[in-house]
Amino acid sequence: MTKGQARRLNAFYGVDVFLELHAARLPGVATNPARQRFSRALAELIYYTGTQEGAPLMAQGLTAAKRAQVKALKRDHLRHIVRIAKLEAEQIPDLAMLKMLRGRPGIHTILNHATGIAVIADEHRDMFITAGCKPGFVDDLRAAIDEIIETLTTRTQRNGDRTGATKGLKSLFARCTKLVGILDSFIQSEAHDDVELLAAWASVKHVRRRPTRRTAVQPEITSEIAAVADADTTAREREPIRDPERLLPTTIPKVDVAALARPTLGGNLVAPN
Repeated sequence: MTKGQARRLNAFYGVDVFLELHAARLPGVATNPARQRFSRALAELIYYTGTQEGAPLMAQGLTAAKRAQVKALKRDHLRHIVRIAKLEAEQIPDLAMLKMLRGRPGIHTILNHATGIAVIADEHRDMFITAGCKPGFVDDLRAAIDEIIETLTTRTQRNGDRTGATKGLKSLFARCTKLVGILDSFIQSEAHDDVELLAAWASVKHVRRRPTRRTAVQPEITSEIAAVADADTTAREREPIRDPERLLPTTIPKVDVAALARPTLGGNLVAPN
């Protein structure tokens, strides 16, 4: 289910709850055939929604079950038969063909191979029983094969259910939308004097739209901020403390040592001009 379909489904939920809560104020709508048709369509919609969401999960579970069943088929059935056949192949040449598959064969290859082993093992049932197999080992092998086939069939059905539910949802959404339109005409007619009820109905039947993102900052605002920042940077560069050439004078003045040595009337040295 898409997000848009989820919003429409929530709106249909709201419509159904609204009609239930205000059945006493809308008696004509409550008994209208369109009301019953909408309830049935909504129930089908909910069913298809659950099928669409649940079928993939069920298919995943069946896939895991299939892996476990194939592992048990090899461990509990085929391996015993193949190893006994390898031992007795010198006496019975037909058993030389009974081998385990190598690599990663597909599930249908595994099932066909296991079915062939069951046919040959059934022909030499007594020998395998004498070698240690259970009396019903061939029947058990075939039952394990049938169990895997049943799991694969069920998984295919679940995938088909999901495909059918996806297609069914489209038609059901369209049907529910049309039925809401029919109900809207009857509600507008029956509750034309009830302003409060009509306002509530207008809010309930409305499908919420996807929220929009906030717009970006306008270029004019950005340029103004940049201009202020440039002016502030220029002003700071012009400050004396940031100019190293203004910390010291360009030339050092010469000092008259003789003038410094002359005493003044008060006995103090005369400072140079």
